[in-house]
Amino acid sequence: MTDISKKTLSVSKTAALCGVNRNTVGIWIRTEKLRAHRVGRKYSIPIDELIFFLKSTGQKIPEEIATEGLSGPYFRAVQSCWQYFKDKDHGKNCQDCIVYKNNLDVCFTGKETSSFECKNDCDQCQFYLDTYYSRIQFIHQIDLPSAVYKGLFFWGGNKKWTNLCGVNERDMVGMLIENIYHQDSLRAVISNNNKRELRDPSVPMSETVFIRGAITTKQKVIFGHYPLTEPYGTWLLIAESDQ
Repeated sequence: MTDISKKTLSVSKTAALCGVNRNTVGIWIRTEKLRAHRVGRKYSIPIDELIFFLKSTGQKIPEEIATEGLSGPYFRAVQSCWQYFKDKDHGKNCQDCIVYKNNLDVCFTGKETSSFECKNDCDQCQFYLDTYYSRIQFIHQIDLPSAVYKGLFFWGGNKKWTNLCGVNERDMVGMLIENIYHQDSLRAVISNNNKRELRDPSVPMSETVFIRGAITTKQKVIFGHYPLTEPYGTWLLIAESDQ
């Protein structure tokens, strides 16, 4: 699976693909219509950001990047939280935060540490809403308990999920999986999650586990795991049945 969000283009290449001059691309960047990363004196432009910009402005998407196997909705490129908040008051403490110091890819996975400086409630944070929630909000259309996770952390869950697990919906963002799974199942769950990240074909797509449920402290549930292409590397978790 190709992570298109990791691919970037130079200003010259972007201009050539779009049939415009370099100055036009520079204007798109300076006016923040097109998000780019600055490396020294040059800019690199994420392909998914360019696709989002072209699609949202009604421009033709060049064949060279339209053949990446993309389908469905388009999203803005993922940027770091400190880049998102760099010109806002909220960004004043970013350099003291463990997310910045450790260059964490997903900021809310650091929220349980003492060096997490962000004072925003993750589920209400505009950065989370723009960057992550927009990509996983489809789970609220699923009529079964559903959540999105990656590795050891949940990224969010729908109302039926939080009712099943007995947790607050707002707390799901960045919640450790150990807060949901019962200790009798935790080791096996972590092992299988690691195998899924490696795309090990031997790992089951459906598994029976124990969770710390809303009804009892040890509730047996059958979960189905489904890989997502967006956000890249995440998994959709659906409670197919509870027992």
